[in-house]
Amino acid sequence: MKKLLLASFIAVATAAAHAADADYSTVFDPTLLGPSQFVEVRNQMTAPLSKPLDTGTDSWADVVARHIVISTKKGPLLLLPMLDSSKDLGANYGVMPILAIRDDKRQAISSVFAPSISYNRYLHLSITHRHYIFPSDKNMALVRASYSTVVARELFLRYFDPELWGTKYRVNLEARHWVNGKASFYGIGQGTSESDRATFALNLTGEEATVSIPLPNNFYIDFTHSYYRYKTTEGPVPTAPQLSDEYPQVYSVTEKGKDMMTHRLQFFYDSTDHPTIPRNGSYASVSVTPGFKGFGSDYSYATYQAEAKHYINAKKTGRSVTALHALFQHLQGNEIPFYGMPVLGEGTGLRSVGDGRFVDRGKVVFNVEQRFTVSRLPVLNFFSEFEISPFLDMGQVFRNVSDIKSTNFQIGYGAGIRIVLRPQVVATADFAIGREGLNTIIRVGYPF
Repeated sequence: MKKLLLASFIAVATAAAHAADADYSTVFDPTLLGPSQFVEVRNQMTAPLSKPLDTGTDSWADVVARHIVISTKKGPLLLLPMLDSSKDLGANYGVMPILAIRDDKRQAISSVFAPSISYNRYLHLSITHRHYIFPSDKNMALVRASYSTVVARELFLRYFDPELWGTKYRVNLEARHWVNGKASFYGIGQGTSESDRATFALNLTGEEATVSIPLPNNFYIDFTHSYYRYKTTEGPVPTAPQLSDEYPQVYSVTEKGKDMMTHRLQFFYDSTDHPTIPRNGSYASVSVTPGFKGFGSDYSYATYQAEAKHYINAKKTGRSVTALHALFQHLQGNEIPFYGMPVLGEGTGLRSVGDGRFVDRGKVVFNVEQRFTVSRLPVLNFFSEFEISPFLDMGQVFRNVSDIKSTNFQIGYGAGIRIVLRPQVVATADFAIGREGLNTIIRVGYPF
C-alpha cells in the first residue's frame, strides 16, 4: 500500500507541473486540444493547488497527503517523492517540491515551479529546474534545465498557443539542447542479441515548430518543421562496453555532428474522449517526414508512418476498457545513422526490453491492453482510480517490407499497476516478460 501511495504522490506532482520530463513520451500534449479544451484541462489540473488544503474528507490518503503540504503566502508547497525505473539505467529516486503561484488579479495560477533532486547509480546526482508559465488563460510556456553529475544535461524551452493571433491555427514551438545518458545500442536488425549492448550518450541540439489546423468532423492537419544536430559521446554505464569500443565504425560516423532537418506533413482523425486518458473513440493518422541533403540535412530520406488506436469502453462504465494500438514506420532513402531510424524498445512499443533494443529501417508494432478499474479514492482534491492492466506487445524491425514475417515478431506480455488521477495523469508500474527476461518500468503516462 505504501508503494501505491508513492505512485499517487508522483502523479500529483506531475499533474501540478503539467507534465513529466519527456524523454520518449509526453504526458501532456496541448497541441491535441482545442482552445476550450485546453482551458478546461489547465484549470482542472491547477485547481487542486489553489484550493484550501482541507478537502472535507477523512480518507487515509488525504490525511497522509496533507502532511507533505506547507502553506506559504504565494500558495501551497508540496514536498513530493519521485521514483522511476528503466531497464537501461535502473531506479531513479528523489524529491520534487511543487510551488504554485497564484495571480490574484486573474484569479488563476500564473506559474508553477517544480525543481527536483534525484539519484541514479549511473548518472549519480541530478538537479532539475522546471518552470511552467501561464501568460493568459489559453497559452503556456515551459522552461526546464537539468544537470547530472555524470553525462546527462538538458535545456528545454516550449511555447504553445491554441489561437495564434486570434485565429483557429495552433502553434507549438520548442528548442532543446539535450545529452541523453540513457541511450544504448545493440546493432542493426532483428537478429541482435542483448549481449551486443553498448553504452553511449546521444547529444542533440535544435528546434522544431508545429502549426495545426482543425478540420470538420474530427479531422486535423498539421505541419512540423524540425532541425537537430546529433552526435554520440561516451556513455555512463561502466558495466557495458562503450559504443566506440564495441562498434568503432559506427562511432566514427556518429561522433561527428550530423545535421537532420525534416518537414513532416500529418493528416489525422481523432474521436477519442480525452487526449491522454481515453476511454472511448478512435485515432488514426498518416504522415510523411522527408529530409533533403543540401537543404539543412546531411542526408536525403523520408519516413512514412501510419498509426491507429481504438478504445472500447465495456458497458460505458469505464471499469473495463480495451485499448488497441498498431503502428507502421518505414524509412526510405540514404543510409542514415542509427539514431535517425525507427526504434523498437521499452518506450517505443515493446516493454519487455530496454530502449533502443531493436533498430532498423522499418518497424511494425501491435499492442493490446485490458484496463480494469478496481477501486476509486479521492486524494488531495484529485479523483483517483486504481487500475490493473494485463497487456500483450508484439513487434519487429525490418530492412525491407518483404522481411516482415510472423516468425520474426518479438512478443512481450505482462501487467500494469496504475494510479489514474483525473483529469490528466497516470502513474504507471508495468511488469513485462519476454525472451530476454523481466523488465519493470515505473513512469508517468499510458503507453498509448
